[in-house]
Amino acid sequence: MPVHFKRVVIIGVGLIGGSLALAGKKKGLFGEVIGVGRNKANLDAAVNMGAVDRYVHDPKEVCKHADLMVLATPVERILSIGRETAPLMRKGACLTDVGSVKQAIVSGLDEILPDGVHFVGGHPIAGSEESGAAAGRFDLFEGARTVLTPTRSTDPEALRKIRSLWEGVGSMVVEMDASEHDVILAAVSHLPHMAAYALVNTLSGMKDRHPSIPSFAAGGFKDITRIAGSHPEMWKEICRMNKKNILKMIGDYTRALNSIQVKIEQDRFEELSRLFEQARGFRKDL
Repeated sequence: MPVHFKRVVIIGVGLIGGSLALAGKKKGLFGEVIGVGRNKANLDAAVNMGAVDRYVHDPKEVCKHADLMVLATPVERILSIGRETAPLMRKGACLTDVGSVKQAIVSGLDEILPDGVHFVGGHPIAGSEESGAAAGRFDLFEGARTVLTPTRSTDPEALRKIRSLWEGVGSMVVEMDASEHDVILAAVSHLPHMAAYALVNTLSGMKDRHPSIPSFAAGGFKDITRIAGSHPEMWKEICRMNKKNILKMIGDYTRALNSIQVKIEQDRFEELSRLFEQARGFRKDL
């Protein structure tokens, strides 16, 4: 049975929130969409591009009338905004989020939900280093994975609706425990961002001694460091919220680099070749 939400409130109309609004309207999943945010220019852009029908600056003005409320702010604000607004939502309404760290958000919101308001944690694994409503695309989620993190207390009908929403905008939906999500995302997303920032800063640190070095950073370097263009404040907060798992992955990555270093130092080049071949084979299967 297709899902349709008559009135949708999206708090945080950036790349993800704006793209979800565009896709939901295009696919007939949303009726009225109300944006919430602080930046008037960004919200005006969202109206002009057809992502939202109108906007407010205070979510408490509109959350009581929402059939669906989506928390699409930077990850560090999701829990506090959810705690402010969820108690004001009407019975039968659905609440979801798009945060890339799940355990803290899911456990925090499950504790304060009023009777009849149903939360389903979510994370669409899509996006880019761009931000703001103007970067939104109706097809952003097509073919991308979206992780839902239900708990034992999650309402089955709310889960069905949120799954149907993400499938309706083209996502492949996977359900998993919030803590498992945070371990996996630390490996496949959070660690690569740390590595990209470190690699760019390594190059930057050489510039005084080798002023022309940036001009030699060609396709390979730019490909693997593209995500270093992501928003620093957002990634600071992801590190704060998923600290334990990110530190574990940095430790594993450091040991992998050290293994390469030792093999080079000790002229163990055949072993090094086998290590590279192992990585190459795994990469082909991704």
